[in-house]
Amino acid sequence: MATVDAIRSRDADEQPAPATTELDDREALSSQLSGLGVGGELLLYGDGCRLRRLELPSLELSGDDESGCVPRGAESPDGSTVARCLGDKVELFTPEGLFLRTLPGCAPAWRPDGTLTVARRRDIVRFRPCPDGRDTCTRVLIGRAELERAARRHPTVPERPVRLRVLIDGVAWLSESRAAVLLSIRMGGRLAGIGAVSQIAFVEMGRLAGTRAYFQHGAPEFAASPRGSYLTQAPNLVVRRDGSQVSLPPYLRAVHAFAWSKDERFLALATRFAVTVLEVASLERYDDRGGGLRSVTLPVSAHDLAWR
Repeated sequence: MATVDAIRSRDADEQPAPATTELDDREALSSQLSGLGVGGELLLYGDGCRLRRLELPSLELSGDDESGCVPRGAESPDGSTVARCLGDKVELFTPEGLFLRTLPGCAPAWRPDGTLTVARRRDIVRFRPCPDGRDTCTRVLIGRAELERAARRHPTVPERPVRLRVLIDGVAWLSESRAAVLLSIRMGGRLAGIGAVSQIAFVEMGRLAGTRAYFQHGAPEFAASPRGSYLTQAPNLVVRRDGSQVSLPPYLRAVHAFAWSKDERFLALATRFAVTVLEVASLERYDDRGGGLRSVTLPVSAHDLAWR
């Protein structure tokens, strides 16, 4: 029987039974998705260049498409450019995989207005064409001093002076003026053995507005939802724009990829053997009271996800 976890009013913490065949009960699953109002297309990225397209709610699955091995990375708001970090540089590509250029830095991110930012020399800088016709101009949007100030708020960092090494692991723009910056912090001296600790710094108009510490390291994909209401990072981090964390049920605490519908009504989460589509409003209710989670678990696998 297919894996169905739709409109659960109780036992929301139970892991759905594993499926043996991909979409082996398409009609039932499609009906559940329709009942939730889910629509669009999920891109299921597999090994190498493998890409499958899953229509929602019909669950029509197109076959492996390896015609274009497009690099995965941060996609511009208009979908025209993909930016990825490789070593100490950022590479830009078209969605079809055509290489465009490189820029110095790492941790590429796009503001909602289409401006590309990168982490460069411990600052977060903006790249854009120059008014005088030169190739690109840069401007520091978030300086290293504000990021170190955020790092010193981490509860593990002592109040007494201690040497810090602060690295920028990821940037996500929640609006044109508000960014979330994922920091990796290492302390010197006698505290060096603790290793790296993580901090999310919320920055408004270049000034520190708040922080959130957490005590695990996840995948590098740190991203904002389409409207900037949430942040996600594997394996289980979902954070609201105010820094408060959304609680996921235990069976969804080993996620390796997230994808949002454009209106933020739904969130898709890829686990080892399945992709679960959640209604976000019910996830908020689940976080507040427990139970009542509205979701559908699809027996398909994916290394990465995108929602179109």
